[in-house]
Amino acid sequence: EVQLPGRFLWTAYRAVLGRDAVAATSPFDKSRLAWRLLRLTPQHLHEEDFAPLRDFLGDDPDWRKRHQLALRVADLFDQYQVYRADWLDDWEHGHDVLRDELRGSRSPIGDEQRWQPRLWRLLLDDVGVEQRDQHRAGVHRTFLARAASLSERPPALPRRIVVFGISSLPQQTLEALTALARFSQVLLVVAKQCLHYWADI
Repeated sequence: EVQLPGRFLWTAYRAVLGRDAVAATSPFDKSRLAWRLLRLTPQHLHEEDFAPLRDFLGDDPDWRKRHQLALRVADLFDQYQVYRADWLDDWEHGHDVLRDELRGSRSPIGDEQRWQPRLWRLLLDDVGVEQRDQHRAGVHRTFLARAASLSERPPALPRRIVVFGISSLPQQTLEALTALARFSQVLLVVAKQCLHYWADI
């Protein structure tokens, strides 16, 4: 069975945490986020934090531009769920900062970007308390904790996982594969560039 990494991880999350604990599709899935943003954003354009979005949209009454903006922002938040979960966690708790793990620092978010943490909190409120942690970053944290406490492989997990054709993986995916390696054989097939034919070395 061949799956893209994102879909495979969501399936693994459901296998470890249970199908009742994790929805088949996240309410923070990019396609769902776009429609939620299309509904939410116009309600807050009058607020000062949303001035950059208001300026981008202008007075154009055409909803195509709003839809285009919703798609772009949904894609941005989708990427944050995988690559910048630390930012989303800070924003959820009211800390409008950008964390830099390498330098061990946090810098305040610029005025022109303050709409991002504000909009993330609006999205969390919009999905409600029951689904607030159903975004990839939230489910990932819960998955890691649960996987560490298991003593045997959940039946829905495969016995072997082969990752191939991927030139790079986000930290979140590597953490999940490391957790799954306790129960499943995990093989990373990585292409290594070499000037020589390996059989001759």
